[in-house]
Amino acid sequence: MNTSDDRLKDLEKRLDTSLSQRKGEKPDTTEGSAAGLAMRAVTELFVGIAVCMGLGWMADKYFGTAPWVMLALMPFGIAAGVVNVMRLSKSKQAEEVLGGKGPVAPSVKDDDED
Repeated sequence: MNTSDDRLKDLEKRLDTSLSQRKGEKPDTTEGSAAGLAMRAVTELFVGIAVCMGLGWMADKYFGTAPWVMLALMPFGIAAGVVNVMRLSKSKQAEEVLGGKGPVAPSVKDDDED
């Protein structure tokens, strides 16, 4: 019975040591943050298109010109979505997730350097 008490005290001591070492560590939330950032970027793009196409659909209903106003406003929705995604890529949240650096451009060999 004495050995089981010793083992429990040893386990308690090891757990306390492990917990005290981990108190200063922050949990790694980069993967969740990156997924959230990507989902937000897709949402921003989709909402820009949806809003402009919705306004175009309502204008088409009012003027009886279906689907021409909606099709004419669609490029504006795409442009608005792209601008929102570009703005998002420069935000503080993107800086935290990317660690201050964006994706690296691929290295392409130049033909003139031969």
